[in-house]
Amino acid sequence: MKETVFLTGATGYIGTSLLRKWLESSEAALVLLVRGKHGEDPATRIGSSLAALYPAADAARFSARIEIASGDVSLDGFGLDEGLYRDLASRVSHIVHCAAAARFDLSLEDARRTNVGGTRNVLDFGRACGALARVDYIGTAYVAGTRTGIIREDELDEGQEHRNTYERSKMEAEKLVRESMRDLPLSILRPSIVICDSATGRASSFNGFYRALRMYCLGALKVLPGNQSSSMDLVPVDYVTEAVYSIARNPASIGACCHLTAGLENAISLGEIGELASLHFGREKFSIVPPAEFAAYVSKVRDRLSEKELGMINEIALYAPYLACELGFDNANAIRLTGLEAPSVRSYFGKMAAYICETAQR
Repeated sequence: MKETVFLTGATGYIGTSLLRKWLESSEAALVLLVRGKHGEDPATRIGSSLAALYPAADAARFSARIEIASGDVSLDGFGLDEGLYRDLASRVSHIVHCAAAARFDLSLEDARRTNVGGTRNVLDFGRACGALARVDYIGTAYVAGTRTGIIREDELDEGQEHRNTYERSKMEAEKLVRESMRDLPLSILRPSIVICDSATGRASSFNGFYRALRMYCLGALKVLPGNQSSSMDLVPVDYVTEAVYSIARNPASIGACCHLTAGLENAISLGEIGELASLHFGREKFSIVPPAEFAAYVSKVRDRLSEKELGMINEIALYAPYLACELGFDNANAIRLTGLEAPSVRSYFGKMAAYICETAQR
């Protein structure tokens, strides 16, 4: 039976990269669950993703291997016609669940709708698949929430609090996945902060790290709340893609949880990021001040800020907790199962900076 991969989240940054990997490294048929968005139908959205992946080539050569299922992961049965649902369940042999509501400012109800409800729907679909070989669930290392110290791959709920509804809902989703390991062939993959492609420097404009550096490039960001010594675990999307694919091809990974992270030796401090940014953007280093001091300053000047400045401040506030982290992610399982380690951000920061400078005015 030909391998048929059911991929959710194929229009997202990681999902698009996974789509490309499976197209180029396998002969599998790909069923892409995609919903319409902002007036674009699913076929148009996938067409745009393929055009971005292959700007100088004819992506139509892959059309025979791609099937688009117009649905929504958060709906029961994905909102698909019952006949189509049963037909897909009879053919799908591998599920890669990458779709997520990744915004930090959603209500808990809205975050749960996609992250918890969507995961439950994917697991139910997996149970309906008669020839299922495996399900690979893409989570996040930041289910660790407000914990400090070293976070192990086999740990989940240690009584920690969470900084936002994304973290909390993703932890709840992972609990469902772990419970389902009793009857489904599952693996859990937890990326940290995915920032760019290490070969090209291309970054996603939806990524908060990208937007912060873009503001810095334009001279609009001069101060950040955080600690000089805060540990930032940053990984490139190409590493995450290679690791996911390698794990998905390794039967020994079933039942495992893997941190797709920089690891304990490769994380970088916020202070060093400031130095790299200054070097590659040719600007004075941004100041790093204690979060309480930053909040007090913003409160004092808020009435004098423009709408654009307020928007920037509010966005920084969403990501501020990650600029004061004191935790590291052990990634022994990921290294053992893939033989891969993420490259240090120091080795590709210049490429990312060049890409951001090139696109900053668009």
